Amino acid sequence: MLVVDQTLLSQAKGLGVAERVELINELWASIDADALPVTPAEAALIDQRLAEADADPLVGRSWEDVEASLRSRIR
Repeated sequence: MLVVDQTLLSQAKGLGVAERVELINELWASIDADALPVTPAEAALIDQRLAEADADPLVGRSWEDVEASLRSRIR
């Protein structure tokens, strides 16, 4: 099990909300998506959803529509 450096954690918690969000974004961006573990169940679900999307690409909403909807909720 990985142990987080308590000094580093304390410093991060001392940041303002905007700074912590920026730190989170920077840390997340530094992670190689291919390095994230995927369980067999998750891989099967991804495969199933990709097959459904390929079978009927007109079902669902575009990212632009989803993003606009989400942004309108926070304004």
